[in-house]
Amino acid sequence: MRSHPWLPPSRQLTAKIARAQATAVLRQLAYVPTATLGVRAVGWPAFMSALPKLLRTDRGLVLDAVARVDVLAALRDLPIAPVDPARLERALITLWLALAGHPGLATPLVLPGPFSQTVVDPRAPRLLALRDVRGLAATAHGAVVVGRDGHRLTHELAGTTLPTFGGTPIVDERFDAPDAAVAARVQAALELVAAALPGGQLERVTIGTGDAAYGEARVGPAADPADLIASALAAFVRAAGTLEPPLGRGGVLVEDGRRVPADVVVARACGNAIALRWRLDPETARTNIDRDLDAVAVLADPTPAGLELMAALRELVPAAPPPGERALVVNVDADDFIYSFQFGQSVERRCCERGWRVDRIAIDPMADRDLVSELGTPIPAPVADGTEMLVRSADDPLLAGALRRLSSRRYSAVVANVRPRLFYDLLATGLLGAPTLIWDRHLHDGIEQERARRGVDASEVRSLPITVWSLQGTKGPELHLSLVDAGLANGSGRPWPLDLEFFRSTALPQRDRIFAGGDSGRDWPLFVEAIRDLPAAVHLVTANAPASLPSNVQLDRRLPLWRFRDALAAAAVTAIPLVPGKAAGVTVLPMAMALGVAIVATRTLWVEQYVTDGEEALLVPPDDVAAFRAALIRLASDADLRAKLVASARRRVAALCDLDTFTREMFATLR
Repeated sequence: MRSHPWLPPSRQLTAKIARAQATAVLRQLAYVPTATLGVRAVGWPAFMSALPKLLRTDRGLVLDAVARVDVLAALRDLPIAPVDPARLERALITLWLALAGHPGLATPLVLPGPFSQTVVDPRAPRLLALRDVRGLAATAHGAVVVGRDGHRLTHELAGTTLPTFGGTPIVDERFDAPDAAVAARVQAALELVAAALPGGQLERVTIGTGDAAYGEARVGPAADPADLIASALAAFVRAAGTLEPPLGRGGVLVEDGRRVPADVVVARACGNAIALRWRLDPETARTNIDRDLDAVAVLADPTPAGLELMAALRELVPAAPPPGERALVVNVDADDFIYSFQFGQSVERRCCERGWRVDRIAIDPMADRDLVSELGTPIPAPVADGTEMLVRSADDPLLAGALRRLSSRRYSAVVANVRPRLFYDLLATGLLGAPTLIWDRHLHDGIEQERARRGVDASEVRSLPITVWSLQGTKGPELHLSLVDAGLANGSGRPWPLDLEFFRSTALPQRDRIFAGGDSGRDWPLFVEAIRDLPAAVHLVTANAPASLPSNVQLDRRLPLWRFRDALAAAAVTAIPLVPGKAAGVTVLPMAMALGVAIVATRTLWVEQYVTDGEEALLVPPDDVAAFRAALIRLASDADLRAKLVASARRRVAALCDLDTFTREMFATLR
């Protein structure tokens, strides 16, 4: 049987990892912004000044103090971001208590009080609540509480005794003493699995939920022995992996809307593999472990250390990959990342309806862009379970490795929203051999040139099971000609879909307000002449505004999408002046229809796919300033006409442009 030093680790290795982690944390403490320490900043300068001498006098004692469960993670996070005040207070009290008695403490270190947190005493299996004291001092002779009525050594203070096993205290996650029956179950579990624990022992066992810290195990009230060993070993592997990563840069596993980093998945698999002999249902446990290993195989490339670890795990858990249908979603369009994100969520809803897991490659919504600012809300959680790799763009070096790893999988469907180069990358990997659904938002732009550059025969593309939906052309529901020339002849054109749930607004329309926005194919000179001297407030959002604007125009060169939406919804009328012959206005037009804003638009073949003059909008001829102005005045003054157009437009946009309806249409073609 193949072995690995992490499965399970020796006492020497656990000590080495603990001290290496503590050393790494100490090196970063100089970069801690004092402001992140809040009320605890007063005692920090003295600690940092004393630290060099403490390390010279007894380095091991300092490292052991920093490596404690409640200290290590808090200090590691401090240089990066503010730490929750309660967590920080507990970390610093524990650190001061653990440093007390250090022979290098020529001058006491004082941590000013008062304190609100209960801590586990590093010197004894008990809980300490210092509460309303002036401070805590770490001296060479021990820990001293500076109280209102004098100084007292902490060992003289009353505390709540904790149950133990082999020197390991057992505590509730609320920092209370655990229920006696629960403590007894934990003690029995520890006795059963003690030999398999990292290093043969733990700093403590916590009754609670979540991931354990290094040196800790977390179990529920049932205190299952397998859960205990799995938790403890996973915590060790996560720590060891920070010093010798088993995986390169990659993606995450998505579970129930949560993103689990690949290194955490590896750690969990290690813990569960060692715990397997104590599992009451070993077959289910093996399936879960194998599912994690299956995910890791596509999330990132293993390092040399990771290759050895994976091989050892595979020998511990010799099982076939778990069955189940799966889709691949490749949704990489950096220029249209908001609509792409909403499209991806709708596709995942369709996969969930079929019970499929989803592997996704998508644009990172927070790299060089800010989806939160665009949506005006927190980013929604992923919809479907599976794996996720976020890339900055189609040029991201991570992309090639992700495609290579994913090409080993069999998919029930591939769904893509990509540009030409990535389309042909997918073709080269063989991933498009599965039934493939493509949303052509930008694929048509340059696909023939890319095909010629790569020397791909159109017949090769035509032979694949690919169906495409592109923007409906002026001649009807036909695919863009460049797609057909490239071999993508199966599919149809249709209006571009929108997330109609997003395009709702609480903004109230103002009767004398006109909105106009957009950059592509707009005839802004015509619009400016049409609204000149109108008794209306005009809100214009464009990066291409004419140099001289009337005084009644408020100009924003750009707005986040949610503000654009609400600004549009706050108008009684929206104007869409277009240059003829361009496929323009086809995004703002359905937005206005969905938001219930009356529309005046230039009549083009593209616009007429969405609205009919006098039914859902007022359409005017191109290049006709007088007609555009007259239509604006007519709508502004006729509330009944506005109401009629709005009602018809809302029905029309729901029938034409609903995003979920569109993705259901896509999936209905799968056999």
